[in-house]
Amino acid sequence: MPNTSEKIGPLRLQKKLGIGKLCEIWSANDTSAEAATRKKTWAVKFLVADAVGDRSQRKLLEHELRVSKSLSHPGIIRIDRFEVIDGIPLLVMELFDHPNLKTQLADTPDTLVKRVPRILTEAALAITHMHSRGWVHRDIKPDNLLASPEGQVKLIDMAIAVRKAGMLGRLLGGAATRSRGGLVQGSPLYMSPEQIRGRAVDARADIYSFGCTAFELLAGRPPFQSRTQTELLQMQLTDSAPSVESYNRSVPKAVVRLIRKMLTKNPAGRPSSMDEVVAQLRSFRTLERPSQA
Repeated sequence: MPNTSEKIGPLRLQKKLGIGKLCEIWSANDTSAEAATRKKTWAVKFLVADAVGDRSQRKLLEHELRVSKSLSHPGIIRIDRFEVIDGIPLLVMELFDHPNLKTQLADTPDTLVKRVPRILTEAALAITHMHSRGWVHRDIKPDNLLASPEGQVKLIDMAIAVRKAGMLGRLLGGAATRSRGGLVQGSPLYMSPEQIRGRAVDARADIYSFGCTAFELLAGRPPFQSRTQTELLQMQLTDSAPSVESYNRSVPKAVVRLIRKMLTKNPAGRPSSMDEVVAQLRSFRTLERPSQA
């Protein structure tokens, strides 16, 4: 696949920003003639060699573009276009050259502490906007939240977003959360019980995942961990979440209660909307997590 000395058509790749099993993301300069009238520097998300011929992966990129075009929020990464260049399907996106929260938790946890209140509030506002436009993200996690040194946040990766379930979706049992192959989509460390079960989801599934994310930012670890995916999924389904206070005694009691409520197994017990979560987050002046030894 391309490296920093190569191009994909008119896109000259500069720096690798992220990598997954099936995609890579690079910053790139647009050297085309059209670049004279539009932005020249972008983030480019393209399929790796083994996935280039996979039509389902191409459709995920196209779906991500459609979701993006329906949104307009400063806290959500903007996707400009989908193209196939030199046989490689790709997305050309807004460049926000800052690491995701998972990376920052591993590399610079102490510098992250003071930004956590703003990060959580901005992330919650971005998710609220998605919900207001009828979408459930279904993959809220630290890996999908980029954050600047000042705490500005960009929510990314909307490839498995689905329309919020209405009453009909709930009655039909929730095929909306499954891929065509019948596999539940999402990240086991952060998935809500209803998403794991393949049921129709609404905003409260993202609230659960956001609760897992907030827990990790404050405790330095996810609420549930296991050596096997099967056991981890079972924990998400049945085990009560530990208190974030067990790992960080400086977290305000109100924040402890909010996270506990977001991690309730039954969706009916969670905050009813991200608007409610935002309102509570704005009332917290300080959030902390322990310094690393």
